[in-house]
Amino acid sequence: MKKLFNYLILILITVFFLSSSGLAQKPPKELKFPPLKEIKLPKVERITLPNGMKLLLIEDHELPLIEASAMIKVGSKYEPADKVGLASITGEVMRTGGTKSKKGDQIDEELENIGAQVETWISTSSGRAYLFVLKEDIDKGLSILADILQNPVFNDDKIELSKVQYRSMVSRRNDDPRSLTRMEFIRLIYGKDHPYGRREEYETINNITRDDLIAFHKKCFHPNNVILAIWGDFRTKDMISKIKEAFKDWKPAKIDFPEEPKVSEELIPSVNLIKKDDVNQTNINIGHIGGRRDDPDYPALTVLTEILGGGFSSRLFRHVRSDQGLAYSVWGFYGANFDYPGVLYAGCSTKSESTYQAINSIIKEIRNITESEVTDEELKTAKDGILNSFVFKFDTKREIVERLMTYEYYGYPEDFLQKYKKNVEKVTKADILRAAKKNIHPDKLIILAVGRPQDFDKPLSELGEVNEIDITIPQPKLEAEEIPEASEALIAKGKEILKASIGALGGLEKLKEIRDITIIQEATIVTPQGEMPITGTEIFVYPNKARTELKMPFGEIIMVLDGDKGWMKSPQGVQDLPESQIVDMKKSLARDTLNLLRSLEKEGMTIQALESEEIEGKKVDIVFITDAQGNTTKLAISPETNLIIRKTYQGQTMMGPGKIDEYLSDFQDVSGIKIPFHYIVNSDGKKFMETKVIEVKINSDIPESLFKKPEKKRKE
Repeated sequence: MKKLFNYLILILITVFFLSSSGLAQKPPKELKFPPLKEIKLPKVERITLPNGMKLLLIEDHELPLIEASAMIKVGSKYEPADKVGLASITGEVMRTGGTKSKKGDQIDEELENIGAQVETWISTSSGRAYLFVLKEDIDKGLSILADILQNPVFNDDKIELSKVQYRSMVSRRNDDPRSLTRMEFIRLIYGKDHPYGRREEYETINNITRDDLIAFHKKCFHPNNVILAIWGDFRTKDMISKIKEAFKDWKPAKIDFPEEPKVSEELIPSVNLIKKDDVNQTNINIGHIGGRRDDPDYPALTVLTEILGGGFSSRLFRHVRSDQGLAYSVWGFYGANFDYPGVLYAGCSTKSESTYQAINSIIKEIRNITESEVTDEELKTAKDGILNSFVFKFDTKREIVERLMTYEYYGYPEDFLQKYKKNVEKVTKADILRAAKKNIHPDKLIILAVGRPQDFDKPLSELGEVNEIDITIPQPKLEAEEIPEASEALIAKGKEILKASIGALGGLEKLKEIRDITIIQEATIVTPQGEMPITGTEIFVYPNKARTELKMPFGEIIMVLDGDKGWMKSPQGVQDLPESQIVDMKKSLARDTLNLLRSLEKEGMTIQALESEEIEGKKVDIVFITDAQGNTTKLAISPETNLIIRKTYQGQTMMGPGKIDEYLSDFQDVSGIKIPFHYIVNSDGKKFMETKVIEVKINSDIPESLFKKPEKKRKE
């Protein structure tokens, strides 16, 4: 204990003397640091193979690893407007869909066995491929990479899986307000039909075929259109030989690229609003078109960005966040791309009641930086922040090679970054003001607010005429069905068929007595990856409440509709349902067979008989129902039993919206009502789900608590 006491005394004395010294008390601003060292790049070997492929090679013998990265001149900017998503799906399925010699799953297994990685993807302006492999397995890795780039077969199952994922992204794109704001702002800048502003829709994804992927790949994937960079533990001469061998069968070809998309730099100010009632904050983006990185003003504009909104010391952070408390996060950025103008924008998320004030505050800071010089302290802090970060641009061989390859790809000089660094060092306050006056236009800003306008502190109309943006997701076109005009005879016949069907189910009085129904079931969902078992419970409390509980392999999901509100509980926690899902649940509740049949007398409901059809060789009656909202349901009714054996409508599945056919069978009596205990659900003609009902309970007096959103637990 005595030794420990003496040791602690020694530490306290040391700390006291250090803290009392002039060095410890010296203000940070007075600390002097040596100038940054010059950037020294490793030796890069450059060579062009006989087939036109350009190689960049860097030896790095620190670890027995080899990495390679390729850039291919291709991009979504070259895809047809009616097939947006083609480039991304091509880049993905090149890798997942296998080659002429190996299936995608076989490639996965081979790579896993050697601890390697091969990936491919296509973005707006380039195609990419990446290889990571142990030194001893480089021949195998190069062979797989070369095979994927040259010989993809675009397996139909993998194409469909990719399309399912993209449809799912389309269905959820309005759920996150911040990403929605960013996406819609980009469309305002470039134009919604411009290659840099358009986006995937259900229809564009559905338009894409395997032949489209094959043609898109065939057009651009040739060795004379590829730069391959490789770095790691190898001898350059040996690696060049290995690459030549791996790509020996790849022949060059002439490629006729379409004209590069032109970006209009005309500045047209506007005020735009997206109404989103399921949020309590407003997401704001403000800006206009930006520039390119080869613009002589780019270094000065980079420093300006740092001063305006680049960090904790920026003007936007200090004045909008700290001084006024209008936002937790606020940002400003002068966007510059290599090959086309980027976007100048600033923004924040603020509470609905401070929307107008936040917009004005951001515009004020944008205007101020164009009217007077920044301070000496702002200039020094911004330049130090940019220059001190350069070490992280060269701390790995991968970053160095990727950067050099990117410059080569876009036609920039090899020493672009070094020149950029020197130009940043030279930037003066006068340079920033001159660049700001030339490139930033406070009177020509595009303003976008996403939120609840009824809660704003002032109407946006005080900023100018407001353009309200419709974010409704266009539904895919279904195969047109000829519906004859609803003559009195067809209406009467339809009502007669439904009356008999209602009687077979138990009678209208019995149906109207139903307050709630609980259905416990087991189901199997058919996905592109195979069948997935689920168990679930559905609870309907008429007329406007529903609760669905699903137990799936990855956890339990609960979705609840309580009138016009909804919430969901998943392994990620509890959250409000997005508006799109609330709409889907309302439609599902309205389509529920019992609810539909007991609502036929409501205003706006129309009924008519259609021409009879055959199901499994038997003739069935067809009745077409349209509700007051325009939603349609087609019922197929057996003339023998008067029971509904098929229900057809447009609905939402895991694969996106489509034509849904529900086949109902195994009707059993529950409290005097005939209930189907077996369902087969087809989506666009393909089996999607099969359900077996375990138990049905009617009028169980469901407690209100099942529909109330759980409150967040406070931390003790």
